[in-house]
Amino acid sequence: MKNDPFFGFILAAYLIGFVVIGGMIVATIVDHHNLKRMLARLSARTGRGIQD
Repeated sequence: MKNDPFFGFILAAYLIGFVVIGGMIVATIVDHHNLKRMLARLSARTGRGIQD
């Protein structure tokens, strides 16, 4: 398999794909955390709770 002339390109493509998807997952988790914090701050300021 390492004798394939395109092995480096395939490996690089997979690595870049994993990094991009991992970055998107991390960004989504961070955004979710920030939105929950902002919603809790708004809820505390207005005195109205979050309805489920």
